[in-house]
Amino acid sequence: MRMSSIMNKKVVALRPEDKVAKAAKFMRERGVGCILVLDEEKRPLGILTDRDIVVSVLARGLDPKATRLKQVMTPNVVVAKEDEILLRAARAMAEARIRRLPIVDGKGRVVGIVSVDDILVVLITELSNVCSAIVGPSKLL
Repeated sequence: MRMSSIMNKKVVALRPEDKVAKAAKFMRERGVGCILVLDEEKRPLGILTDRDIVVSVLARGLDPKATRLKQVMTPNVVVAKEDEILLRAARAMAEARIRRLPIVDGKGRVVGIVSVDDILVVLITELSNVCSAIVGPSKLL
């Protein structure tokens, strides 16, 4: 299975100069746990998670209305290409200890995002299909 088949194409992104308060508002409004920070060509420069806001902004006493994303984002984002196979991308996430993986096209532009939860849903579904094929339908459902 390729990343393009499970990625969420609705990516929430801002610019490096945007403020943390704007990012937090976007996260709440869109029900997401991260904001991608992109350049003009939609290539990833960094990522800001809800945890980053707490640990890197609030706990340090920084003002979210004055702090720019480029000051607190995690740079050097781990990404996967849209044609990457699922297990290879999951391994990269585990090794990097990350929960969200931006998906890029051949030119490095963000085209989607995958979370650990997205991967778990796919794997659990596949495992359930294998179990059903071996022992029949689940009696739990």
